[in-house]
Amino acid sequence: MEINNIKGLIWDLDGTLIDSFGVFIKIIEEVVEVSGHQMPSQETVLHNYHGSLEDTVKATLGISSIDELKKVVSLFLEKQDKHYASDLESHLFQDALNLANACARQSIDQLVVTNRANGGRGPASPKTIIASTALADCIHEVRASDEVEFRKPDKRSVGDWLERHSLNPANVLVIGDQYVDAQLALNLGAQALLIKRNGDIPHLDSLGSYETNRVRVVDNLEDIQISTS
Repeated sequence: MEINNIKGLIWDLDGTLIDSFGVFIKIIEEVVEVSGHQMPSQETVLHNYHGSLEDTVKATLGISSIDELKKVVSLFLEKQDKHYASDLESHLFQDALNLANACARQSIDQLVVTNRANGGRGPASPKTIIASTALADCIHEVRASDEVEFRKPDKRSVGDWLERHSLNPANVLVIGDQYVDAQLALNLGAQALLIKRNGDIPHLDSLGSYETNRVRVVDNLEDIQISTS
């Protein structure tokens, strides 16, 4: 697939640039051994794997108490560190890295907008992940959820990035793996490319025919070619 006339890319992080779903499953397995919760099915995790870490953990494990949620999230973050403390490169999706490199060679501006928080995440913080891997050569700006007033899919989550780079939304492509990424693109007036990393993407059936024309869905990024002309 070739996508033309693109001047800017907005990347999602989790599930798009990095295989965080696989890591999440491993960490949840360690957490439930200690917390006493029941290990959720993969289908349950997939259905709830979006939004903030707190939202995902709450929905995945069926937690209703605020105090209990704080304890479980704290335990999750403690165990998460070791999974991201070394060899961050191994968590990258090679097809995404290859595409980011190809776009960088064309001087296409690239931004990460993520609902993952930066503060208190240690080696798993978005900025650390980008800065400590080969993505640093391609992506020079990250907007994490705790550093912005508005989160995806609000179009204001990208801040003044479009204006600073003199970008027309029609020439911007949002690349993600969740419905919220499609919503962000539609709210911006941009195009969306969604990757089916873990099977069908929930809620896409709610898109109208006009919206569907602006949202492409692919199995991977291996055959995607993006050009500025």
